[in-house]
Amino acid sequence: MVETILLPVDVSKASLWKKSIDTAIELARQHGAKLHVLYVVPKLERNLARLPEHHKPELEKFMRAVVPDDVKATSELKAGTKHREICRAAERVKADLIVMGSHNPKMTDVLLGSHASSVVLNAPCSVYVVR
Repeated sequence: MVETILLPVDVSKASLWKKSIDTAIELARQHGAKLHVLYVVPKLERNLARLPEHHKPELEKFMRAVVPDDVKATSELKAGTKHREICRAAERVKADLIVMGSHNPKMTDVLLGSHASSVVLNAPCSVYVVR
């Protein structure tokens, strides 16, 4: 049974992840599950003194605009490496499922691995990758 769905997003590029957002919302509705939205700010920004709190209004605006009222949802903002923070959040919120988007791989993804593939390999729960 799916009780908690983790949805990692980049709120500055929400249109790129529309399919994964729509999928997570639909699954949350079907299962009566809680949706936990995670926005990970890259460490580089934190090192440049752009604190994660700087991004809080963006996340709040995203939640109001995208998550319907009939879906129970929470949100969280973290600074760090995306795939690590996604896996940590999945453990923390006891996620049953992670729904995340994928993109067309670049050469760096082939050499280093994409965020989605790193999450699939290391997540403590099932991962639904939406293309």
